[in-house]
Amino acid sequence: MRLIRPEDWRPSGIDDLEPEAWNALRHEGSACVVAGPGAGKTEFLAQRADYLLETGLCRAPHRVLAISFKTDAANNLAARVRQRCPPEFANRFVSVTFDAFTKSLVDRFLNAIPADWRPTRPYEIAFPKHKAIEGFLTTARLHAPPEWHSEIAGYGPSNFEPKVVGSYRLPMGPIAPQNAAEFAVARWWAAQLRPGQTSSLTFVGINRLAELLLRANPYIRRALVATYPFVFVDEFQDTTYAQYDFLLSAFHGGQTVVTGVGDDKQRIMVFAGARHDAFQRLQTDFGGARFPLLFNFRSSPDLVAIQYVVARALDPDAAPTVAQTVCQVDGDVAQVWTSQTKEAEAAHLAQWIANDMVSRGRAPRDYALLVKQKSDEYEQEVAGAFAAHGLQIRNESHALGKTSLQDLLSDELTRLAISIFRLGATRRAPAAWQLVATSVLALRAVGNHEDARATRVEAELTAFLATLRTDMAATAPSKQSALDFITRIFDYLDLDAISRTYPEYGVGDLLKIILEAFCIHLFASVDGAPNWTACLDAFEGVNQIPMMTVHKSKGLEFDTIIFLGLDDRAWWAHTPGDPEGVAAFFVALSRAKQRAIFAFCQQRGQRNNVAELYQLLTAAGVPEIAI
Repeated sequence: MRLIRPEDWRPSGIDDLEPEAWNALRHEGSACVVAGPGAGKTEFLAQRADYLLETGLCRAPHRVLAISFKTDAANNLAARVRQRCPPEFANRFVSVTFDAFTKSLVDRFLNAIPADWRPTRPYEIAFPKHKAIEGFLTTARLHAPPEWHSEIAGYGPSNFEPKVVGSYRLPMGPIAPQNAAEFAVARWWAAQLRPGQTSSLTFVGINRLAELLLRANPYIRRALVATYPFVFVDEFQDTTYAQYDFLLSAFHGGQTVVTGVGDDKQRIMVFAGARHDAFQRLQTDFGGARFPLLFNFRSSPDLVAIQYVVARALDPDAAPTVAQTVCQVDGDVAQVWTSQTKEAEAAHLAQWIANDMVSRGRAPRDYALLVKQKSDEYEQEVAGAFAAHGLQIRNESHALGKTSLQDLLSDELTRLAISIFRLGATRRAPAAWQLVATSVLALRAVGNHEDARATRVEAELTAFLATLRTDMAATAPSKQSALDFITRIFDYLDLDAISRTYPEYGVGDLLKIILEAFCIHLFASVDGAPNWTACLDAFEGVNQIPMMTVHKSKGLEFDTIIFLGLDDRAWWAHTPGDPEGVAAFFVALSRAKQRAIFAFCQQRGQRNNVAELYQLLTAAGVPEIAI
């Protein structure tokens, strides 16, 4: 493919970039790209990847590495690059999550980890519960020297691992505790590595082991730097202590150019160990220049004006953004709805959404019900009223075994398996065929130039699907038939091949977690489904109104958002002036493209602790209406 001169390069698939995006895209060094809600972060990163690859600034065999926090974000970015970039260039764009990348290093080079910290092969993935961490901290305090008791007692189960363990650099040899933190960290690692048993590692632990691996083996680090001269990190404001330290050990001091994209005003992951100073550290450690993107391609002008009021509460120096869309609704774009009872609130919401869908020609997935926490409770409270209007709620934060519905649906294996089900239910599903055919070739390890093998594998796939389609057409949906087809599909895919092909499934119990969640959700979807197409629609949430927590809504957008439970009961941990709470409120508000509604029900609780949030809405001119 012929390269393009940098000065001749133009954006692909879009008309133009805003001026600051051009400056950031062409910048030769590391950069902090401050991209607020609706700024088009994914598009910017896809265009920068295209620019680096098509101009030869990232010349073969070098690659661009993009690191995201969520699997769906990594997949979306990779898909956008494939749309914008010719295949021979897009193949050198690697889009992964932080956890998947560090895990792949640990899995591949496990024997190179210093012996004192080397986990077993295989190891398990641990997701310790709140009470288990509480019990660990109590035991650690009781066994610690008396002078360290009070400090260990001050560690909380929510911040101990992400902050204390996450910020501690492992030595090459064993820890010789000199203080309370080192004593607790040493016991925590002993509990994870479990001498004589299978190790049980959290992802914080995996991130720390990957960092240690690079310090202990400079040649691995040099290979990493040589492979990836350009690194993107999405949602940079949420970078944790362990993750940032890994980036520092991997890419600091070399020739790697790091581009961090995000927005401090959307930092809502402090509870999970997000640093307060990630962008400042990138500027200091990597010499990152700062570029604020000032266009908002998501929200209407009136919504952008309201968002700016909240943004200034988080950052008095926040620059105003310029809306690039038009308002499509009559009347107020934001309102506060107050009600006395939960029943009245649910009935009004359901009636209003049903009417709005008809009058504006909208679909259920144009709306989203957002909550601070405990989505299962809210679902139970409003589901009946919604069902009375023919509306079905899809609780995407609902737990399915050890994962959530949203995480299940963004999983690569889930998307592959459900695409095979789609091809079994219908002949016409071109997108599903493309995904399945590409994935099966990868599972069978067919190379790019092995045309004969590729033809045989595709013939086998066609025959498998033909039989599957015949049997599904002759079999009514039920839990037993769903289980039979699940077994047949995964036997065809071959679990061993899945573990070999997808690094995230190769070690630990992630594959087991996804398979369990897949079965749970498909069994629920098959209940009452008249046919397999309806079952699969239920599985994927077709024509259902999504409900999720604010944290799960990050990176998504909807025509209309309705925030349920803006009260002290739901926001029990919020204290006036808490920037993380205001940031969560800002994230919820900024998911809306055309309208944002905030619901307050007196039956649920008061609003003293969250009074500042209502004050911000009032200052932005948002009216309050009794329903």
